[in-house]
Amino acid sequence: MKRVRTLSIFFLLVMLAMTLPAIGAAQASVLDTGQMGMPLQAEVDHMKAFALDSFTIESLVVQSAHPYTNNYDNTWTVTKTGASQIRVHFTKIDVESNYDYVYVYDYANAQLHKLTGLYSSGGWSAWSYGASIKIRLDTDYSVTKWGFAIDQIEYEGGGGGGGGDNVLENGVTATSSLAAQYATEMWTIEVEADALSMYSVLTCGSADFDLYGRRGAEPTTSTYDWRGYTSGGEEVTFNNPGAGTWYIMVRSYSGTGSYGLTVTITYGGGGGGEGEKIAVFFWASDAGTSSVINEYKGYLQDEGYTKFFEFRDTTNFANDFATVAAYEDASDTVFFYLFGHGNNDGYHSYTAFRTGGYSIVYSNTFRSYCDGLDSSQVGMLISSCHSGDFADDMIGGGYLAMASSDETHNSWAVSVLPGEEVFANYFWNYVDNGYSAVDAFWAARALMPTSGTYVQNPKICDQCTYDFFG
Repeated sequence: MKRVRTLSIFFLLVMLAMTLPAIGAAQASVLDTGQMGMPLQAEVDHMKAFALDSFTIESLVVQSAHPYTNNYDNTWTVTKTGASQIRVHFTKIDVESNYDYVYVYDYANAQLHKLTGLYSSGGWSAWSYGASIKIRLDTDYSVTKWGFAIDQIEYEGGGGGGGGDNVLENGVTATSSLAAQYATEMWTIEVEADALSMYSVLTCGSADFDLYGRRGAEPTTSTYDWRGYTSGGEEVTFNNPGAGTWYIMVRSYSGTGSYGLTVTITYGGGGGGEGEKIAVFFWASDAGTSSVINEYKGYLQDEGYTKFFEFRDTTNFANDFATVAAYEDASDTVFFYLFGHGNNDGYHSYTAFRTGGYSIVYSNTFRSYCDGLDSSQVGMLISSCHSGDFADDMIGGGYLAMASSDETHNSWAVSVLPGEEVFANYFWNYVDNGYSAVDAFWAARALMPTSGTYVQNPKICDQCTYDFFG
């Protein structure tokens, strides 16, 4: 959660108290009340009394940077394949009270804990009744603290320890850590014959980790099919990867700590069969950030989206849109998210993808582009000032089109730019909590101011027969 303007705080608190409990609402627990010191021994005695002797505690390091950075939003997913339930043990949590938060979500993205302030003695989280549990750190634009650290997981079922096989699931983020410079860790993922692309994303905080991929054998720093070796984390697309077992190596070039690895395989369908879910992001880097866009991508991955197009600071919107149009077909579902700087010429809205000579798209032009798509299941959310005509100009086309504001109002940032737009923040959180796109729109709209400086008046064209999300 980001720090908002003082004018908005009272209003938002009142509105949140009156609305459905999808955002920030969770059943009270020891972590929520700050009483994280519940003795582990009490848990052990309880398990023995009910003969639950299949529980296993393992060491696993997952942690933020110490200290963490401002305007940071990252989610770590801990997975134990085959486990029926899992929880994590925090050694310590220390974040800026009431401005920075550590969230814990279960396997289905239901919120278990929302933590802020200091928990010096740590403690166990609540159980996630599935094979995975997620930890998210969300910070605002000022003041940093120590962060958090996890040292253990406890689970029931699972593979029973074994030889440390690191098997990736398509589109699912796996987490681990490297404890020394030049340390490596190997992962595998199975790829079928009709794979079109392999999209690999590595996040590693302030460390500099590299990524290597090879089909059929373990890669080295000199033998590989592809690699990512820029500073910081990595993002690599490899087309036509070929069938078989792919080995993915994470290597520390410098620094140590936890990392997240996501490998997404996109498969071809090419006519017939079940369509593909495609997400398209056009965004300006002086409006949004990679962490915000990656957060939204994660929500769409949870919704079954497997193909992602991302155009940052596009200089030729028409050409980039044509790339999407050439890929999709009639059986696909396509959802667009446009995030930039907007205005209205009195007839149509437009969005610019970074100030200073970058590409601009008008709402009526965007409609004409969308009319050229093969898919009849097309939805969109536009986050920019004066964006209302992106909804109005889609009327009659069978689209779901949502705009963060009407034609005459600005759209506001949660805190500062680059960052996150207010309405989009609410909307995507509702999607993450299981709402359909239309229900998320109306729930998010109910949280928006109706008077004063920060009025946006989001608009919607709801004419698509397909039900996005939920």
